[in-house]
Amino acid sequence: MPMALRSVISPRSNRNIPLPPDPPDKHLMETDYSRKAKLLIELVNDLRKLGGNQFNLDIPCMAFIGNQSAGKSSVVEGATGTVHDPKQVEIWLKRAQAAILSPDTKPEEFHAKTSDDIKALHASMLPFSLNTIELLVRDPDGTDLCFVDLPGIIQHHPTNPAMVPFVKDLVTRHIKKKNALIVVTIPMPDEIDNQEAFQIASQVDPKGLRTIGVGTKPDMVGSGSLSLQKTWKNILEGNEWKLKHGYYCVKMPDDRERQKNPTKREWEKIEADFFDKKDPWKSISDRSRFGMRNFVENTSKLLVALIETNLPIIKRTVDESLESERKKLGQLPPQLEVDSPLSTILQRVLAFCGALQGSILGTLDKDFIHRNQKRYGAFKGEIQRTAPTLQASWRLGHEHAQDAIFLDDIRETIGSHLTWELPNYIPFDATKQFILQSVQHWEAPLLRCSSTIYQNTLGLVRVLISKPEHFGRFAELDAFVRNIVEEESESCQDQASTVLKKIFDMENGVPLYTANLDVYHQERNKWLNSVNAAHKHQWNDELKVMADIHAYFQVSSSRFIDYIVLCIEQEWHHKLVGRLQERLIERIPTLSREQLDAMLREDPEISARRESITQRIEQLTKIKARLLDYEKEAAKNAWITELQREDEVAN
Repeated sequence: MPMALRSVISPRSNRNIPLPPDPPDKHLMETDYSRKAKLLIELVNDLRKLGGNQFNLDIPCMAFIGNQSAGKSSVVEGATGTVHDPKQVEIWLKRAQAAILSPDTKPEEFHAKTSDDIKALHASMLPFSLNTIELLVRDPDGTDLCFVDLPGIIQHHPTNPAMVPFVKDLVTRHIKKKNALIVVTIPMPDEIDNQEAFQIASQVDPKGLRTIGVGTKPDMVGSGSLSLQKTWKNILEGNEWKLKHGYYCVKMPDDRERQKNPTKREWEKIEADFFDKKDPWKSISDRSRFGMRNFVENTSKLLVALIETNLPIIKRTVDESLESERKKLGQLPPQLEVDSPLSTILQRVLAFCGALQGSILGTLDKDFIHRNQKRYGAFKGEIQRTAPTLQASWRLGHEHAQDAIFLDDIRETIGSHLTWELPNYIPFDATKQFILQSVQHWEAPLLRCSSTIYQNTLGLVRVLISKPEHFGRFAELDAFVRNIVEEESESCQDQASTVLKKIFDMENGVPLYTANLDVYHQERNKWLNSVNAAHKHQWNDELKVMADIHAYFQVSSSRFIDYIVLCIEQEWHHKLVGRLQERLIERIPTLSREQLDAMLREDPEISARRESITQRIEQLTKIKARLLDYEKEAAKNAWITELQREDEVAN
């Protein structure tokens, strides 16, 4: 059941795991550094408890990794000290593991369970977890330190092969953070390049800037293993497998030595004697690389310095995250308290219909009108491009211009409509044929334009419905309104389309009529004058027919464009707003109180999101308050240090 174990050595922890009394060690205690270290270690522990890792604060930490049987557990035990009652610690760790691996059971149910009880539950537990167990150790004489003890890297598992990649992933997740110091335990009897834990550390820290090597089991490097001794001597002296923070070498007690139950000070002496008397360790000049005490004190300094360096970044991240979460909360609608659901819903209906009408009229939102006016302009251009191309010349030599109308075409069409008329008579059917040839092309642009406007309007309606001040925050009310909108918009659209079709049919049939004779004659004379000036033609019958075609197209196309736009605005937009308001106000009061209450039930996603954001704001606020507390404590510590220095000078 792999999971990370976070251990903390803290002289000021309130949760005691008692250690046997030893003579007080004043090496780091009662100094400015010691006080600062206590404050910083306590700070990062509190930040983690407050959920700092959820906000990507990248809180500095130290992680112990190693292959199975690499001596990692012994190093962890040496770093935390000898626990006075290990059986009590062991049972509470088992209870904590069982609680984490049983997420459906309340944690307090495990408080009184025995080892046998927990063993009986193994079959129902999760095989693994990414959560951590935090162990606080109070050692009045210990060095301030906090670290994560990660599971040992394994090559195979007898019952669950998935455990192998899971453990590697768990280790990688913890050590890939840029502010994680990686402590790799390496059994010295083995080749370092065969240690998968070291390889994983090298992958996430290829330059060795965050990795610290710890050689274990030096007593098992035999006197005859000269090559291995030379390799480790070079490593400890910084000549091979270089790391920025180098390597340490520790000797932990074996089973026989443990039975003697040595105190921490007694074991430190045994360990020091070993390194001072044994080859090749005694010949290495840098003695700070040997012994658990040196390892703990030096890595504590590294960790404390890393924490102190990153505090400004953590503070800035907290401030930015808090601002971001508050902004998100501000974007959500406030929680609604309703006494009269009917009144509340009707108020929202009126606000919705008012916003829709304001957008259509342009009194609230001009973007919608501008979008439609642009489409109306495109429609006008499409209609104008259907104008007949009149050529006051004969077709000879212009056979390629199939769509143009030449004098030949006019004369031929006039002739096809003559019967027993008197000479110089021009049948009106000839003029009508050419006019309707153009008008019949108006229907397609009309359908395209109206379809676009319909879609624009329905898009606007959907946006307005979804706004939280209207119906968007209430799923049932939103769906209710959308159903009515769908029904009424379909009906209004059908009615508007029917009127538009009538307008087209009036232009595409008889009679061809206009009362706008001033414009008609003006366009007719203008065309004839331009032709006469360019070609010196006489005003023959063919040219008169062309002039009539041109003049009538100008009058009728302008009339058609205006009527279509006005019809869409009146028959579609204005009637839709009225129909929606009328229908909603008619339907809503018929609903029962239970239905009305259900409609004002907030969307669970919005409620959950508000609750989540509120919780994050509360967490960040506590984190910020804790950072401010640290600043006050650090300032007090600096003041105490200054007073002590002044006393020393005075004495």
